[in-house]
Amino acid sequence: MLRDTPKHALETTERSLEILETIERLEGATVTELATECSLAPSTVYKHLVTLRSRGYLNERDGTYHVGFRFLNLGEHARRRIVGRQLIEETVRELTAETDEEVDFTVEDHGRVMTIMESYHKWVKYGDDGGAERYRARIGSYYRMHSTATGKAILASYPRERVEAIVDAWGLPARTERTITDRGELLEELGRIAERGYAVDDREYADGLRSVGVAVNGPDGGVVGAISVSGPSYRLHGEVLRTTIPDAVRDAVADLQRGLVDARSG
Repeated sequence: MLRDTPKHALETTERSLEILETIERLEGATVTELATECSLAPSTVYKHLVTLRSRGYLNERDGTYHVGFRFLNLGEHARRRIVGRQLIEETVRELTAETDEEVDFTVEDHGRVMTIMESYHKWVKYGDDGGAERYRARIGSYYRMHSTATGKAILASYPRERVEAIVDAWGLPARTERTITDRGELLEELGRIAERGYAVDDREYADGLRSVGVAVNGPDGGVVGAISVSGPSYRLHGEVLRTTIPDAVRDAVADLQRGLVDARSG
């Protein structure tokens, strides 16, 4: 299973990672808070914190520990290794200019999708109540696959066994009243996506937000990620949602895939 602890995993490493993830979730934590959250002795927590801090993975101020910038360095290293990264970045920027909407490129990572590249316009597109900050994707953010356009586009490209394993691991929690939470309904939706060539998030991740996503295949034919165009539901509706945006995303992905093949053979 995707979320199981491997048989030969080191308990010490598992604890360090649990502490790091707890610090992230709490947006900073003290030794006492971490000991309570992780059910560990304060002395044990402190040893992990000292080790992680000495390697640059944590920062500490006035007894509160925060995730360090060392992770940004590692994350950028991972992002640079993406096949065709520059071509993907160009596609994201060009699609933003063409659609006047938000464009993201995500990859699947252990059963969730993560935003790796994004392009936004300078204006706030979801009203003046802070909605843009609530809905806007951020590089490094994780999302459940069943509630996003890129996630569903990638799932529709996977064999049934892989889809089942991801659902078993992460479930189908509701983000909104429109989120698909039934396994059979999701499988039917993935079949429709595979037929038409694109996925739609119709206010399934956030109220008032719609997205159209298309999976991106690499030169070897395997899925490397997905691109989506997102915008407020009052703009993404009718012919725009049915034809204009899907055609733009599919054309952009087709050009990108040809570019990836040419880059490898060139």
